[in-house]
Amino acid sequence: MLNSLLLYIFIFLFLYIAVFTIYFLIIVFASVSNIKKEENPNEPAAYKNLIVIIYSHNNEKTIVNLLEQLNKQNYPKGNYQIHIILDNCSDNSSNKLEFVGGAKLWRLTDEAPFGKDKAISWLLENLMSFKKVDGYVFLNANRIVKNDFLYNVNEALQHNSVVVGSSEVYLEDADFYESVWASVNEYNSDIMKLGRSKLGLAVPVDSDVMAMRHEVLEKVKCIDFKDANSELKYSFLLTKVNYPPMFAPKIKTYVSSADYEVRRPSFSFKMSLFAHCFNFRMLSNIEFSEFLFSLLKPNPIILIAMLLLVGIYSCNYSFTFDMFWVAALAIVLAVTFGVSIYKSHLYIKPLIYLASCPFLTLAEALSDAAFVKKIFKFPKKEQKMNIEKITVPVSVTNGRSVFPCSIDLISEGGFKKAVFRYKNKRQETAQSYVRMCDAVKNISDILEQHGFRIKICQSCAYFSPKIDGTNNMIKGYCNQKAVQDSNCSDLPETLLWSSCEYYIPEEVNKVIDIADYIKNR
Repeated sequence: MLNSLLLYIFIFLFLYIAVFTIYFLIIVFASVSNIKKEENPNEPAAYKNLIVIIYSHNNEKTIVNLLEQLNKQNYPKGNYQIHIILDNCSDNSSNKLEFVGGAKLWRLTDEAPFGKDKAISWLLENLMSFKKVDGYVFLNANRIVKNDFLYNVNEALQHNSVVVGSSEVYLEDADFYESVWASVNEYNSDIMKLGRSKLGLAVPVDSDVMAMRHEVLEKVKCIDFKDANSELKYSFLLTKVNYPPMFAPKIKTYVSSADYEVRRPSFSFKMSLFAHCFNFRMLSNIEFSEFLFSLLKPNPIILIAMLLLVGIYSCNYSFTFDMFWVAALAIVLAVTFGVSIYKSHLYIKPLIYLASCPFLTLAEALSDAAFVKKIFKFPKKEQKMNIEKITVPVSVTNGRSVFPCSIDLISEGGFKKAVFRYKNKRQETAQSYVRMCDAVKNISDILEQHGFRIKICQSCAYFSPKIDGTNNMIKGYCNQKAVQDSNCSDLPETLLWSSCEYYIPEEVNKVIDIADYIKNR
């Protein structure tokens, strides 16, 4: 029994290593080859109308230079605007930027910094009403760009809806930790991200340098730039709605190692994300499936350990794959990695830094693991605080009668789900979602399939959503007064699960005039 179990375990390990080896080989081959996604070079790229959004919090030493560089772009002046968010800056940024000119300054003056995610969400809400906007460019205030930056952004947006640029880190009295991640960033950009871009595979978004078309924000209606975990989650949301973020190597920014912030999603969050997103229905979406399974790539140290264990087992026991195949995998992996190192132009010192990265990431993953926290008896309060639940009353109708019901809105580990309850019956969302609005919409869709409708703001003709990336799109505006009085400009805010006596089914807005509906109902 034990021997059979061990055999199955080592067969699984061998197949896992083999799949990763082929996967790694394909990406490295793509990065060193001349293959490209199909593009039509004969079509001249039309100049898109771009809005550049820069978030700054006490970046006096870099923000002025960045604005000057953006003002000198070889891109038509009439086709781009620059908006700079000054989030409670206590330095002299504002005065210097006023002197340079060429940008709209948005000064946030709360007692504490507003935060990047909230600040950009707030600004986008103001900018979404701008007409003739084709795309948005997001930049960190600590970056340096060249004169062709916006030209390259425009080129990339011709072929992809969401593009992520590169960050080239130049070392300034960098310590060991900064040097390690500078080397890792260079290797990932030259090999992993470049290979994925040539194969048309999604990459995680980077709010420090990225761009997206206007149509993307119109559909997803939010951004989520709170931290590395949020950005990874947002990347999967974009990929799921068929806007996979693509790496664009020509969109380059430069940053000092002193200003470069290493932001990586935690190992536990990636595993949680995989568990929440995996289901057999998602296999029909090839881009999303590949992106999801890419989370399972192993740490190099773990990979070498697994390869050694499989090799030792194959030498001492009867194994489905003999030592020849194990050795072949090891040779292919070694050669592929050697080619990738040669292509990335990393020399002795950066290569030593790169080799140190697996040890750092393994230590981080272990410290983040649940069993390690249990052994060292880390407090569990954080996990409990991360689970939130509220129950809201709702009404459901079948067209003849109205039934009082309730919905449990649950946030667990950053993921959202909803549970509909009527007496002793319950209906849970088919899966966990990134945004609460999607979870509630799923419940609405399930009930409609059975001939019922939830009378809430989200499904009301008067409701229009509010761009709020930090609140999962749970807020919106009620246009009921505006419909009755065309001069009304002060729209009251509401929550998507609220309801009132003025409820009208949302399809009324698309089929017949609201006034006629009210008159005839």
